[in-house]
Amino acid sequence: MSRVTVLISGSGSNLQALIDAQQTGKLGTGKIVSVISSSKNAYGLTRAQNAGIPTKVHSLYKYTKDIPKENKEDRANARKKFEADLAATVMEDKPDLVVCAGWLLILGPAFLKGVKGTKIINLHPALPGSFDGTTHAIEMAWKQCQDTGKPLTAGCMVHDLIEEVDKGKPIVVKELEIIPGKETLEEYETRVHEAEHVAIVDGTLKALKDC
Repeated sequence: MSRVTVLISGSGSNLQALIDAQQTGKLGTGKIVSVISSSKNAYGLTRAQNAGIPTKVHSLYKYTKDIPKENKEDRANARKKFEADLAATVMEDKPDLVVCAGWLLILGPAFLKGVKGTKIINLHPALPGSFDGTTHAIEMAWKQCQDTGKPLTAGCMVHDLIEEVDKGKPIVVKELEIIPGKETLEEYETRVHEAEHVAIVDGTLKALKDC
């Protein structure tokens, strides 16, 4: 068995894809041993609990809530403490693989140092080299297509997580073509999420082989 920890921030639909794959024997040696959320209100926590998977909440807010926004140095130090503590929380479960499945916070050097030697992968709703470091990649791709009036090849990927945001080696890439005027942003977003649900399982399976 390979131990998998999943990091989430929201609804957890990609987590659900992993849970479904595990329950139907399609996650190979992988077993989700923990789900950690950056928000106590994330519905993904309910999905995990319904599947009998232990959950934890690790919120940045409690680290920065008493520090004024203009105090950049103290906020930066608080962020480092948040990352170091997150790494320690992750490592409590001794994962072979950490999967960022809709985790919305950048994970910097303090986190990576704390989990050194553990493979980490991330799901990003854009192709390699496109819309790095943004949570609005789906909207930006669709808008770019509409603004230029030309078809655009976009999609999503699962990649190794490294310090350079969204620059890690691609593991799985799913391409989707956007045609100007053919679909609404919401319709394109639905297509991306459907592709993500496949990519996150395929990427996890591939990553487990390297663990």
